[in-house]
Formats: sequence, C-alpha cells, structure tokens
Amino acid sequence: MDSLLFISLDKLYQQDQTVFRHGQIADRVFRVISGEVHLYRHDYAGKRVLIFRAYEGDYFAEASLYSNVYHCTALCVKPSMVQSYSAKKLAALLQSDSRFSISWIARLSSELRRQRATTERLHLKSAVDRIVHYLMTEGEPVGEIKIKGTLSEIAEILGLTRETLYRTLAKMEKANQLERSGDLLRLTDSV
Repeated sequence: MDSLLFISLDKLYQQDQTVFRHGQIADRVFRVISGEVHLYRHDYAGKRVLIFRAYEGDYFAEASLYSNVYHCTALCVKPSMVQSYSAKKLAALLQSDSRFSISWIARLSSELRRQRATTERLHLKSAVDRIVHYLMTEGEPVGEIKIKGTLSEIAEILGLTRETLYRTLAKMEKANQLERSGDLLRLTDSV
C-alpha cells in the first residue's frame, strides 16, 4: 500500500477531538498511525453506539469512499496521529493500479470477516460464550488477547454490562477456564 503515501496527509488530533461528523461531506479516508479513534452513531433514543475502534494501522471511513457523506462520527479517544487520503485520488488509484486494488480488497475482506465475527458473537446468549468467542476470533495467538483500553470497553464490544463482564471473568478464572495477568486474558485448555 506504498502507493497511498503519495496522496496522504498526516494530522495530529488531541484527545476528544473529532476527525469527522455524521453527515459531513465524505471526501477523505483515514488510517491511524498512532493513538485510537472510535467510530459511533446514535440510536433512535439518542444513545451513542460504538461501531468500530480503530487502532494503530487500522483504516476507517473506507465504507464512505463512494458515498456523499460520512455515516458515523469519528472521535479520537486519545491523542492520535491520523493519516488521510483524498477519496477521489484513492478511487482513481483503485482504478489504475491493479496490484494496489488487490491489496485493498484483501484488507477489506479481512475487515469484513472481523465484522461478521462481531455480529456472530453478539448473537450468542451467554457471557461465557461471548468471551470465549472473542478470545478465539480476535486473539493473537488464538485464545489470548492483550487488552487495549479498559475492561469497560471490552464489555461494550461484547454487548455486556461492565458488572456482567467482571463477574463472568472471575467465574471463568475460578473454574480454571481463563487466566488473567495484567492486561492479558488467555483461555486455558479446560475450555
């Protein structure tokens, strides 16, 4: 994806600074160089719903590449260096450079698999099943996650209350299904 370097701009955002807002003209695609950016929408009752966490190396707003407006709001949750690319130039690059296009498609395919795993996980009924699924699908190595952020954020990802997550993790530890060490969660062989 070296071709993107020729059409990129870097910008440092402060914590709680917005990169773009829902409904704003979608003229750029972004990538986190350092920091963390959350994408969210509001539900019918006005509650903020997190739809994606972009960490170092993650692209965001690529779903708006061929859209007139952004469909969510992007907020830096910590100071973040963000690289952006002109949507028009990126679209032209996708049409003119087949090697770049294949690389872009592969990256989008990986993200689609990740989003499908998230949807699957949220349909699981028990908190234990959601935690096991999360560690098995998102872990590197499989079954092990180094927590980025807080357990409250993990609870939000899993669609659980913070209290339910804490209680379930403690229960899993007691049953020797899970090991916790600092910011590391690891499934044991007894799961």
